[in-house]
Amino acid sequence: MNNRPIAAAWTAGFFGVTVAGLAVVGLALVGASKAYAGSPRAVVELFTSQGCSSCPPADRLMGELAHDPSLIVMSLPVDYWDYLGWKDTLALHGHSLRQRAYSVARGDREVYTPQAVVNGVVHVLGSDKAAIEKAIASTDKLDAPLSLPVTLAVANGTVTVTVQAAEGALKAQNLSAEIWLCPL
Repeated sequence: MNNRPIAAAWTAGFFGVTVAGLAVVGLALVGASKAYAGSPRAVVELFTSQGCSSCPPADRLMGELAHDPSLIVMSLPVDYWDYLGWKDTLALHGHSLRQRAYSVARGDREVYTPQAVVNGVVHVLGSDKAAIEKAIASTDKLDAPLSLPVTLAVANGTVTVTVQAAEGALKAQNLSAEIWLCPL
């Protein structure tokens, strides 16, 4: 039986769709020498800021982790420190909203930088490699993520992403998801 709160289950479900899409898109865009044959072990999202004095070590660590082809590593600069006078030139308000949505889904309302969110459900200090590895291992035990077939076609400078409709019970739930296209 799944004891996760409903909000966390939805987050995990959306994570699965995102991972499925990113995996297929990533494999299609990356040369064969860099392709990873299996599903990604984890998505690690770092919420960071140029105005955060504790963030550079986490930024460097994410750079190291990004070399592991079994991980999808994203840096998501937030804008909520801008009020202190340092305007983060890379920050997007959507990243701040995403981080807050994760905290609400987890039920802990913990939002800080540098914060790493692993597989959409576990958060740890973004500069703590051991904690990130432990979070990756702990999320391996969660229910299998929702997976939908995703295909990618590139023609005449246009990228077309197609997600196959869900079957059975999933289709009846009328779920929605987001797909991120990230250059690898």
